[in-house]
Amino acid sequence: FLIILVSQRLISWNVGGISSPVKRFKILQALKRHRASIACLQETHLDATEHKKLKRAWVGQIFAADACHKKGGIALLVAKSFPGTFDLLQADRGGRYLLLKGHLQGLEFYLLGVYGPNVPDSSFWGSLTTLCSSYRDHPYVVVGDFNTVVDASVDRSSTLAASSRDGRDLPAFLDSINLVDAWRLLHPTERDYTHTSRAHGTHSRIDYVLTSPSLFSVVDAVEHGPLEISDHSMLFLDLSPHDSMPSRRPWRFPAYLYQDKDFFQFLCSKWKDYVSFNTCEELSPITFWEASKAVLRGEIISYVCARKRRIAQGIIQLERRCCETCLAYIQHPSSNTRTLYFSAQYALNALIHDKTKRWFHFKTYSFHRYGNRAGKVLASLVRQEWSLRHVPYLFTDAGMRVRDPTGIADQFVQFF
Repeated sequence: FLIILVSQRLISWNVGGISSPVKRFKILQALKRHRASIACLQETHLDATEHKKLKRAWVGQIFAADACHKKGGIALLVAKSFPGTFDLLQADRGGRYLLLKGHLQGLEFYLLGVYGPNVPDSSFWGSLTTLCSSYRDHPYVVVGDFNTVVDASVDRSSTLAASSRDGRDLPAFLDSINLVDAWRLLHPTERDYTHTSRAHGTHSRIDYVLTSPSLFSVVDAVEHGPLEISDHSMLFLDLSPHDSMPSRRPWRFPAYLYQDKDFFQFLCSKWKDYVSFNTCEELSPITFWEASKAVLRGEIISYVCARKRRIAQGIIQLERRCCETCLAYIQHPSSNTRTLYFSAQYALNALIHDKTKRWFHFKTYSFHRYGNRAGKVLASLVRQEWSLRHVPYLFTDAGMRVRDPTGIADQFVQFF
């Protein structure tokens, strides 16, 4: 079999409430587009029932600290392709933090998602320090929206917006469990922000990726993503590549092409080309027809791939333009730079919304075609049974725990 190197990406994002099905879909699509293996979402405003609705498409597992009275809420989404496992240790009843233990290719670590209080609250940070102090046998990755900064002089665009708790609560928490600001360590002189307050016209870096020093050797990159959908930008944490098996899915004809006039003209031209190139009298009708299906299927795949590339390239260009115009607006605030910044955001959101509309049309079509069939229920039951047969790890004769897929396969070969 083929072994490829895959970088595992953790995305942290304050989504500012995702009660709307449309916004939920936009968030999941954005995470998929940015290759999220793990996603930690803050301020979901969802309860236990609503959080389960996030387990769809590429999401294989979900852990959550449910919101309290539609406030707070943290969700950790794990992709189906993620080669590791997570165990839930503690979820805050107020929806402020979520602690898990992760296992990835022999690496064990604690993952803590945080949504900090909006007002000074020393008791919250004290309880969080106590919680982390009780789990010290493995290194930490702490991500989230902390609603405060480490250093107001470099993490806020205006010192007038500095809070009374800036420079006290968060640095004390970092020192207590020995954490480092991973983004600042990689970008020591850069000024960039993760949150924009349109009401006050200020910018701040209140979203962080914090890691234990021992984990920093497996960190490939820490970057700020574009400011889209939410008023917080994404945070990307790329971990060192590990061996994993590639996943393959069968190709299906996209339903949205039925109403695509450009595609209809494209297919007609390709059919005419095929007929003109295969006018041999010795060619049997059966061979002519069977070969035409293979040729046209290849042409359809090429059309769909080119279309997806154009849309993806458009989104990437708009995201880059959003970042550039945002930086220009921060450095040179004026009505002109503000207009350019908001127009770029509007164009990006319009493109994402158009993709969301196509998805809803497809789900409506799928429901009317397959919704009442018994086979749909049977397939769901089979998928659940398959997930129960998954082997996350096993013990060798020497008592060692093996989590690597290749190592597990070798143990089965030796046993049988």
